[in-house]
Amino acid sequence: MRSSTQTPRSGGGGERFNPRTTQKDIALAAGVSQAAVSLVLNKSETPSVPDATRARILKFAGEMGYQPHHPARMLRRARTMALACVVPDITNPFYPGLVRGVQSVAAPAGYDVLMFDTDGREEGEARAVSWLLQGRADGVVGTFFHLRVPQLSTLAGQSVPIVRLESRYKAAGDLPIDSVYIDNAEASAAMTRYLIERGHRRIAMILAEVGPSRQRALGYAAVMRAAGLVPDVVTDSRYSEESGARAMSEILARGRDRPTAVFCANDMLAIGAMVSARSAGLSVPDDIAIAGFDDIPAAKLLGLTTVRQPEFDLGALAARTLLERLQPGGLNSRGQSRELKFEVMTRSSA
Repeated sequence: MRSSTQTPRSGGGGERFNPRTTQKDIALAAGVSQAAVSLVLNKSETPSVPDATRARILKFAGEMGYQPHHPARMLRRARTMALACVVPDITNPFYPGLVRGVQSVAAPAGYDVLMFDTDGREEGEARAVSWLLQGRADGVVGTFFHLRVPQLSTLAGQSVPIVRLESRYKAAGDLPIDSVYIDNAEASAAMTRYLIERGHRRIAMILAEVGPSRQRALGYAAVMRAAGLVPDVVTDSRYSEESGARAMSEILARGRDRPTAVFCANDMLAIGAMVSARSAGLSVPDDIAIAGFDDIPAAKLLGLTTVRQPEFDLGALAARTLLERLQPGGLNSRGQSRELKFEVMTRSSA
């Protein structure tokens, strides 16, 4: 379900001076979004809310007599028997596999699985947190491109365990915020080494602006420099076929100076790059080799060389971690990072 259209009613109800004041009332008075009010009033130290806006929200909250509704908070602690999956793009074939992994563990334990699509945007992630603060789920598996532990601590403070899908090892201090991951930098390095072993010296990388691109770029650049080669990075906005096609068109416009291989930060980018290359009359891989990252179902069909990260297993591990947290005393230990292995899948595109 695409739940981002559901706006939280309130993180609390009234104050003894004005029991009818809600977060929605404060948002209207301050001229800000209800998500921003929720983040501020729940003491989330988020950089997405400027200091001036934060001060305005607190001013109106005080003047209007707002106070969190403690009985409602107690109600939120009751079990919903649901787990939430927060994803940046449900149209990306990687994420349905992740959700199925969560379901494979949640369903036998009696839990339903709800989905929230943030569209990969910071405001979408803030709405997801606000939605979850209403007590919609007992635990959360989330891919967050923008929000970090300080912003997610609000959920942890409400006894809602969180497992993040991350691109590297992440420590969460004393909070019950866990991570599951593959080593994206090392996976990217392994693919880059493979391309060099195939004889390529001019290797470009197509990235997106957010998410795991940074770690994947680090692994690629480190191997290129170690081999005495020059990294060549082209960045577009999203992990999409359209972004991949645009970036590849930019690369091909170089003419004879173009690279002989292109490594894309995910398979959607790689598919767009393949379409662009073939539209330009080039053969893949004879004229230009292309590699991706994720190993979505279409990758095998297209013969795409790619890095496989086990999305189903990542989802299942995340769900098991949440269920452990939901046991008596499970929220008392600090967060952990759990790593799974990647694999370079060699196919005809490279």
